Amino acid sequence: MNLEDLKSEWSAMNDRIEKQEILKEKMYCQMLNAKSDKSLSRLVAYEIAGLIFSILFIPVLFYMFNLLNNTEYINKVPKAFAEQIGFVRTAIIGAFVIVVLTIIWVGIKLYNLSKINFVNPMKNNFSYIYKYAIYIKYEKLIGYYFIFPLVVLICVIHYTKIHASLFWWVLMSCSLIAIILFVIYFFRLYDKNISTIQQNLDELRELKEE
Repeated sequence: MNLEDLKSEWSAMNDRIEKQEILKEKMYCQMLNAKSDKSLSRLVAYEIAGLIFSILFIPVLFYMFNLLNNTEYINKVPKAFAEQIGFVRTAIIGAFVIVVLTIIWVGIKLYNLSKINFVNPMKNNFSYIYKYAIYIKYEKLIGYYFIFPLVVLICVIHYTKIHASLFWWVLMSCSLIAIILFVIYFFRLYDKNISTIQQNLDELRELKEE
């Protein structure tokens, strides 16, 4: 085998290696995009589930409010519960306001998520997922440091005022603990999927810069 044959063989080998590297990189990019798309689908599913629940909860609130304004029904309930009806009515009105605001807020988040497309320029996806992460951060801050303390304070003041029995205090405590644990669990799911998308986008950016 002469020198020219060796050069040709070496060049062909280099071409094959380069093609294999390009193919591996392309497959890895596709895998990262698939993982990101899966996490994005989960986030969208969480938001849609929350939206559906909020919309379906509105007629329930209307029904409960009308029921508590029914004198015939009020006369049938135990005295211990009848003493809570005024407070429950106020709570239902507050819940209705929160649900309406939640529907608007979820709509804004879904609109932002709908703009994320892994075919689009990477810079846009970074911007949209970063904005969504900020939205979730605001939700945490408002929920943990404003809504939960406010609800606890209102309940404590009301129950102290009416000298509520131990049963109502235990019921309130268990309900609030269950809600807090549920919210913490879901926020962790949000954080996990957001982090997955951000990490995959970082890796894709590094691959493109090489």
